[in-house]
Amino acid sequence: MTPASLRGWRLVHRWTSLICSANLLILCVTGLILVFHHEIQHLMGEDLDSSYTEGQARLPLQTLVDIAQKADPALVPKLLSFDAEDKAVSYIYLGKPEESGFDLGRWVVLNGFTGANQMLKQPEETLVGFLLKLHVDLFTGFAGQMFVGVMGLLFVVSTVSGLVVYGPFMKKLAFGILRFGRGTRIGNIDLHNLFGVATLVWAFVVGLTGAILSFSPLITGYWQKTELAAMTARHPEPMTGPAVPIDRVAAAGLAAFPGKDLAFIAYPGNEYAGSRHFSVIVRGHTELTQRLLSVALVDAETGVVAEAAGTPWYMTVLMLSGPFHFGDYGGLPLQIIWALFTIVTGVVTVTGFVVWLKRPRARSLSDRTASGAKLGSKA
Repeated sequence: MTPASLRGWRLVHRWTSLICSANLLILCVTGLILVFHHEIQHLMGEDLDSSYTEGQARLPLQTLVDIAQKADPALVPKLLSFDAEDKAVSYIYLGKPEESGFDLGRWVVLNGFTGANQMLKQPEETLVGFLLKLHVDLFTGFAGQMFVGVMGLLFVVSTVSGLVVYGPFMKKLAFGILRFGRGTRIGNIDLHNLFGVATLVWAFVVGLTGAILSFSPLITGYWQKTELAAMTARHPEPMTGPAVPIDRVAAAGLAAFPGKDLAFIAYPGNEYAGSRHFSVIVRGHTELTQRLLSVALVDAETGVVAEAAGTPWYMTVLMLSGPFHFGDYGGLPLQIIWALFTIVTGVVTVTGFVVWLKRPRARSLSDRTASGAKLGSKA
C-alpha cells in the first residue's frame, strides 16, 4: 500500500469514527441493557400474562376479536399479530373503518387461551420501551431512525477502514502489546487497536445488521409497493358480500404452508392486504425459520387461497438481521457474550476519541514565525 493511499484510509477511518462516535456510545449503553430485556421485564413485573394449562385449547380467533372490540365497538379489527416466543400472547389492532394505516387506532393484547385483556403500555412508560425507543430513533421518529441507520453505515466503514489502517501499523509491533508508561495517547492507541481487532467481526455484523434494521420502514415499504401490491393487483375483484369467519381464513392460510405458524393476519382494506383479500403471513418454528415469512392471499368472501408466495430476499435479510443484531437466539450464554462485546466496543470508541484529542497539534503561526526568525538570525 502506498503512503498516499494509507493516508486516505486513515482520513476515512478518523472521520467516519468521529462522526458516529457519540451515537455509537448511546447505542452501546442502551444496547448493553437491551440484551437482557426479557430478564429486566420479568424483574420489573412487566411480563405479559401467558398462563395456560397443559393441553388447554386456544380460543377461536373470532372470540378474541369480539373481546377486543367490546372496549370500543366503533373500531374494527385491522390486524392480528401472534408472538413468536410466547404462543399465549395475541395482539389485535383496532382502527376506524376507513383507516388503512396503523396510526390512529389502538392495540389490544389478549391471552390467546384465557381471553384475559392486558394493558399495553406506551414505550415511554417502561424502562425497556424507553431504552428501545432511544436505541432505535432517539425519540425523533422516522427521521431519527434514518439518522441512526446512516450512523450504522458509517460505523461499518469505520470498522473496515480500521482494519486496513491496522495492518501496516502492526508490522512494527507484536499483536496485543500494550505500551504502558509511554504516555496517555500511546496507551490508548494500543488499547484501541487491541480491542478493535478483537471485536472486528462482531462489530461489523452488529453494525451492518443494525443499519439494515434502521432502514426497515424503507425495506418493508418497498416490499408493500412492489411484491405485495403486484399480488393484490392480480386479484382486483371488489367485495360484494360479507367476509368469511376469521378462523376459516387462518385455516386456509396455514393449509397453504403446512407445518407453519401464524405470524400476522391483515384484514382487507389496509396497507398489508388487498381490497377483497386477507393477507395471512406465516413463519416456521425454529429460531431461524421464525424469521422466514410466507404470504397467502385469502379471498374474504370464499375463504379460498387466491395466491401464496414467499417473501423476497431483501425481506429475508431484514428479518434475519434481528437475531444477529440483538443476540437473543442463544439463551443467557450468548447474551453475556453480546454484552461483553458491547462493553469492549464502547471502550474502543472512547479510546479512539482520546487518541484524536491527544493528537499532536500543529504549531501556531506565531510559533512558526518566531522559529523562522531565530533561524534567520543564526544564518
